[in-house]
Amino acid sequence: MSDRDASRADLEHLREFARSRSGVEAFVEPATSVTQTTVVFVAGDGEWTRRRVASPKIAGDLARKLGVPIYDTNLVGYPQRMRDFDQRQRLNPTARGTVNPSPAPSQTPQEQAAMMTLEVLAEVDPLPDDPTRDELVHLWRQARAKAHPDRRGGKRDAWDKVENAARVLGLDS
Repeated sequence: MSDRDASRADLEHLREFARSRSGVEAFVEPATSVTQTTVVFVAGDGEWTRRRVASPKIAGDLARKLGVPIYDTNLVGYPQRMRDFDQRQRLNPTARGTVNPSPAPSQTPQEQAAMMTLEVLAEVDPLPDDPTRDELVHLWRQARAKAHPDRRGGKRDAWDKVENAARVLGLDS
């Protein structure tokens, strides 16, 4: 588990984000071996912020109090408008105060999606914006270990996603 727990400041940040933007939706991300449960608030224009919460129940209670729809990322994924917002920020970072770090502009959307797939399947925190090849290979190996169909908990469809992501990132050669 991480060295930082969810705090009241995290909840206040989410409240302020929801109050100051329109069309906000909440997306709960499950706890991993590295981080607590997190919740991503996404505004109507795609601007987003992520904060730790103590549990999915707390995320749900907060969303209900704020009148914000809440979704499970394992079931629905993330909205396209998040990726569109990040793309706009990369093209014009001064357009609005950047709330979130953006991936390196040298990565294509397909490469970014492949990295996210590996991070989710490996159950690790996101890599830095400009990861080295060694970091990508390490991530790929972690995802392979979790998804391998011959291992307990491994699944063929997850394995196929890992291998496809590796091809997109040029790691399979």
